[in-house]
Amino acid sequence: MNPLFYLRDSRDNVGSTCMFWADRGGYTSNLDLAEVFTLEEAQRQFNSRHTDVPLSKELVDEQSTVRVDHQYLGDEGEKSGCDEYVIRIGDRTDGNDVYWLTVDFSSVSYKASVVFTYQVALVRVNELKTQGIVANIYAKTDIDAIARRTFQAANINERSMITAAGIRKPKRPRTRQTTGKTRGNCPHCGCITWGLNPYEAYSCADQYSERMELDFTVSISCEELKARRKAA
Repeated sequence: MNPLFYLRDSRDNVGSTCMFWADRGGYTSNLDLAEVFTLEEAQRQFNSRHTDVPLSKELVDEQSTVRVDHQYLGDEGEKSGCDEYVIRIGDRTDGNDVYWLTVDFSSVSYKASVVFTYQVALVRVNELKTQGIVANIYAKTDIDAIARRTFQAANINERSMITAAGIRKPKRPRTRQTTGKTRGNCPHCGCITWGLNPYEAYSCADQYSERMELDFTVSISCEELKARRKAA
């Protein structure tokens, strides 16, 4: 079976959640909307831009977490015909993702949320309010409709998700350090000179004056400067 990959935009996350190339352009945190690439396609894009990192689709899917983006939350409260409800805890978010009341108090993972009837949820919310904790009740069917699979950067295993999956890390070109100086030749003796002004033909005296951080050009012949260098 040929391996498949998501392309992660490693330049930024939303909270702890990775962003991926979206199927119809742009980027998304929703794995169900992410574009899927073959090994060859993923390697080609990785070679082109090292920040577009291929991650094994199979392994990412295995470690995905279901979360809810607060931007898509609808009205809270009781809904006609609904007998299952979940409780959002506080206004805290991980990126855009909200926290839910769980057995262990709270989690950003929607799958861990406790399901209540509306009346029981109402009692629980009132209990939390006495502790100074803000809580809101949502119909589970409404939240189910906007929940999506996500993947967190802390769960990335480069060896298993990238190299062992068949992706070769591209060699990034090395950049040589530079002094900012341009090579030239002394117009008097022809010796190689270096200077910060690329449009000026530096003489040996010009080079010496700039190197010594002088505000003027010394009146010394090329031969004398060579003799000084040898003596040093």
